[in-house]
Order: sequence, then C-alpha cells, then structure tokens
Amino acid sequence: MPNVIIEVSHDRLISQPGNLLARVNDALWQSGNFKLQSDIKSRIYYPNHVLVGLSDSGDEAFVMAHFYLMPGRDDATIQSLAQRIADAIKAHLQEFKSEVPAGNLQICVNSTTLSANYVKQYVEFK
Repeated sequence: MPNVIIEVSHDRLISQPGNLLARVNDALWQSGNFKLQSDIKSRIYYPNHVLVGLSDSGDEAFVMAHFYLMPGRDDATIQSLAQRIADAIKAHLQEFKSEVPAGNLQICVNSTTLSANYVKQYVEFK
C-alpha cells in the first residue's frame, strides 16, 4: 500500500500519463515510508461526463487524487505524503504546460486510511 487513483477532468489534460504515474510513485517512494517499491500503485481515470461549476465554459479543469493507505501513520506524515502527490502532479503539468488548456486548474489530494482489517494476498502465476 498505498494506492493512488487519479481522476482527471479532461483526457487531454495529462500528457504522457505513464510519466505522471512514475513521478507520483517515485515521490512516494522517496519519502522513505514504504518497504517495497511494488507496494506503491497508481492509476489514472478519465470520467465520461464532467462539469466544473455551473456551466461548461471549458476553462476550468481538475486533477483529483484519491490516496489510500494503511493505518498507523500520524497526521503530519499523511499530510506530507499527500503534499508529495500534489507537488508531483503540479511538476508534471508544469513540464508539459504547452498541452494544458488555458484556464483554471484545481489539484486536490484526499487521503483515506484503510481499515486495519484490510486483506492483501500475493499470488504468483507461473
């Protein structure tokens, strides 16, 4: 764990999504809070229908990251990890800013601590 699920308001907003996922995963790995690199998982989804505000003017966009992690971390650590995700998203968008539509962009990260009853199994296929 953790799992990062990124929702993006428009499919044209994220150029090179694989690079964004790698940047987010690396930012979390560099925090030193996780034992295995393979514990960090991320993905991007593009909703079919989006409305920001009251009209579809096209000049508002968002990136919403849902960040799920196991219990046991204090609030300061969780806040630091969430900030790392937001910073990674911002850095990626700034690097490829020529492909970001003009207008306002909201980057949000919400953390959810999972139940201590969370179950994870490893299955090896050969």
